[in-house]
Amino acid sequence: MQRGEIWLINGARERLGLVISSDVYNATDVPVVLVAEAVEKDRLRDSPLAVECGDYVIMPDRLSAPMKKWFEERVDVADTATMRQVSRALRILQDL
Repeated sequence: MQRGEIWLINGARERLGLVISSDVYNATDVPVVLVAEAVEKDRLRDSPLAVECGDYVIMPDRLSAPMKKWFEERVDVADTATMRQVSRALRILQDL
């Protein structure tokens, strides 16, 4: 899995996640990947930092680190502009 990919993740609960950790980190033996939750547009809850991405909305304020073995299927890939918006939202959240 690579940064910018949206995956179906089936672990403690089924969800979609946009990979936000770096490709260098993702290629290591660390068993987890950092993701921001992605939801279908009709399931969007109020979030001022939400970023649209095709049929989905990325929720930078809903982060998790699921196990790599839980990643079942790549369903989409975010473009560069979307990833810039997500990165900006993450910087806002972290006051960077």
